Formats: sequence, C-alpha cells, structure tokens
Amino acid sequence: MFKLTNPGNTRMLLPAIALFLTLTILLISCSDDKKEADGQGEPSKKEFSMSPVTLTRAQLQAWVDSGWTKPDNPGRIKTLLLQFYSADAGSMNANMQLTAYPGTTATDVKISGNTLLAADSSSKPVKFSGRVILANNLADLDSLKVFNADGTLKEFDFVRFTPQTFSRNTAYVTFNADVVKKGGELETGVSGPTRPCPPFCCPPLCD
Repeated sequence: MFKLTNPGNTRMLLPAIALFLTLTILLISCSDDKKEADGQGEPSKKEFSMSPVTLTRAQLQAWVDSGWTKPDNPGRIKTLLLQFYSADAGSMNANMQLTAYPGTTATDVKISGNTLLAADSSSKPVKFSGRVILANNLADLDSLKVFNADGTLKEFDFVRFTPQTFSRNTAYVTFNADVVKKGGELETGVSGPTRPCPPFCCPPLCD
C-alpha cells in the first residue's frame, strides 16, 4: 500500500492548494463579469451590410460606343443583369459590390459589356439581418431614361443602386436605382426598383 512519507508536509500543502484554487475561481469570475459589462459576453447579432454602388457615365458611354444603344439595332440593350461580387470572400460583409451585364433580356446579355459597379463611399451601408437571398437582379434601362432617342447619353453624372429588401419577398436583396445629376441632385421620375431574377424575370414571366 502506498504511504505518505511525511504527513506533516502534506497538511501544510493542502491549505496552499485550496487558496490557489479559490484565487483562480475569483479571477475567472471577475473576467466574465467584465466581458458582460463590455458586451463581449453576449452573443453578437449577425448582420450583412452593403453600400450603394454606382454605374458611371463613362461605363454607359462604352456601351453607346459599341453601338448597343442605337434604336435601329436589333440587339439594342434594354436590361441590366446585376450579380453580387466580392473581391475577398473573407471580408465580403464589408466589400460587396455588383457586376453588371447589359442585354436585350435577362437571358440574352452582352458578355463583353460586363463591368464592375464600385461602392459609393459617400453613402451609408444598408444593413440586413435574418434570412437573406443574394439573387441576380434585373434592371430596366429604358425606365432610367438615360438615353436620348438616337441612343446617345443624356446629361447626368451616374446611376446609384441602393440596396433594399424586395417588397414581395423581403428575404431578397434588391436595389433602388436613382439617376444622379452633377451636383448630387436626383433626376425626378426615373428611379425604380430592380427585380430578383429568378423568380421575377421578364421574360418569360413577371408573376
């Protein structure tokens, strides 16, 4: 049988161990209290945020120069297909952008016309929480009224796409498009929402 060689030393050691354990428990407790006071101990609310993005006049002019906006062109562009894009998946909550394809319909697009819509640093990010669907979005170029009858560009500075929830299904992230004139004033009567595509594509179905 195993025997303690010096019971007197053991009796002196036990109180020291008990004191050490008590101090350790007190320190851990104080640390947890501080975290709760600082809000670190509470579960953080998960959110997704995205800044508005801009389609510049120069980007639209490139499509004009390609002849895609001429009224007599059978392949005249009428729609804008928008896809979510992030240069770094690890920080996509802070750098989400859009990439755009001009086209005649949602399924007939100009691949060579693809362009990146940069974040608008002058606007505040829009926050989303809960269920989120990042689907393709479809915008109607004609409703923006940025082209003259001959296909040339009207006078404006850029088009801003501001993130929002879709009215018919709030899980979808869509965008409200505004045409911004030089000086920051908005063109009246030309703003409009994009549609998630699918399921709300035209053609073939709008309902």
